[in-house]
Amino acid sequence: MKIALISVLCIIGFVFPVMADEKETVANLLKERTEAVVKVLQKNDIDEQVKKSLIMNIIVPIFDFQLIAKLTLGKANWGKLSEKQQKVFVDLLVDRLQNLIFDKSELFYCMEISFKPAVVHGNKVYVPINIETKDTPLEMLYKFYSSDEGWKSYDVEVNGVSLIKSYQVQFSEILKSGNAEDLLARLRKPVEE
Repeated sequence: MKIALISVLCIIGFVFPVMADEKETVANLLKERTEAVVKVLQKNDIDEQVKKSLIMNIIVPIFDFQLIAKLTLGKANWGKLSEKQQKVFVDLLVDRLQNLIFDKSELFYCMEISFKPAVVHGNKVYVPINIETKDTPLEMLYKFYSSDEGWKSYDVEVNGVSLIKSYQVQFSEILKSGNAEDLLARLRKPVEE
């Protein structure tokens, strides 16, 4: 009995420091990328397209857009698309998300950003940040998982609203009243403010 208890305590002792290290790794990754984006936004001597390209080069490596695409459709709807439609869907969604990220990156420029301690949820790490804006403070929660390529974000919540769940509702409605081609046509249209 004592041996079993000691074994469990040893395992806990080994597991929790690793998780603490992972929390710090993920939190630092997000903080470094956010600070790099702010530096690009502060440059007044480059045009918007160059800024967008630089920001995308900073941000894209930490997002798993393929997984985000699958999650936004859900298993049932993902399986309704042909392989070709799945590829087109991913490309269109990635383009939409990258434009959204670039458009919203301006939020980070003149605002106070505070990083809260990362939290472990199973095998995932959540990193909350607060952004003080002129009007309403924003609470953001970046959700990461460990992939073969390192830590990747698969969802972002803004004031408690999940990007994945928001798109799931929209896409399910489109597919309920239409088909995959209707969804792709909708994604091809510019985003309405």
